[in-house]
Amino acid sequence: MTTKFIGPRPSIAKNKPAKKPSGYIIYRGPSLLDGKPIVVVAITKESKNKKTGGMVQTYILADNGKSPVESAHDLDDVSVCGDCKHRRGVINPETGKGGPCYVNLGQGARSVMDGVMRGIYPNVWESIGVMESFLLAVKGRKVRLGTYGDPAAAPEFMWVLVVQDAAGHTGYTHQWASGKAEHVKQWCMASADTPKEMALANLDGWRTFRVRGANEGLEFGNEMKCPASAEMNKRLTCDTCMACSGGVDSKKASVVIIVHGSLKSRFAASVAA
Repeated sequence: MTTKFIGPRPSIAKNKPAKKPSGYIIYRGPSLLDGKPIVVVAITKESKNKKTGGMVQTYILADNGKSPVESAHDLDDVSVCGDCKHRRGVINPETGKGGPCYVNLGQGARSVMDGVMRGIYPNVWESIGVMESFLLAVKGRKVRLGTYGDPAAAPEFMWVLVVQDAAGHTGYTHQWASGKAEHVKQWCMASADTPKEMALANLDGWRTFRVRGANEGLEFGNEMKCPASAEMNKRLTCDTCMACSGGVDSKKASVVIIVHGSLKSRFAASVAA
């Protein structure tokens, strides 16, 4: 005798693949700049940034439960920005205005920190599965070290994890003069704001990425204009140029760009302070 099922027929649910996260926490621990908690997030969802192209973006954030806007206002951004003179929260006594950092803290950085606080980014160190997922997400891609924050704030082992299977990387550090950036020298350019800073960094073995005024020229014959800049008609994006791939290759020219960003009018006063 055939037994009939009495009642509603059970649905046969299809096993939907788990949605890939838009990013991963790749470090959560003390800052190498001041010892306070920071969190580093790699956004693996393809970037829509027109200058950098679709690179993996990395955000280095103060891990204090506050948005980057609040952290900058409270000067808690020193954990991720160190002694950079362009920090937003540092008020110039001559002008009464904050620094000219081109990063809009109310957009990408704020959104990523909001995601951290909501718990949407898995931590790569929690399981082999998450680690494998992250490595697959960055394999063969190009990575931007420090979309916000200075790469020197995070340990070397973390950056090794990020770049080991990447197709390339770019990075910049303002910490080269403090001696706190030697561990990222192979991946990051020294950020210089004057010809003197560029010369000092060069003497210490760094290639530089220098910001210049609109009327300043190139220096010493070993600088090239940024091909992704407005002055060069944006003929390349960062992910197609990759000139800013490290501070120690003496065969490559250093890079220079005219000051840019919505707060560029503050640059001269910030450098002079």
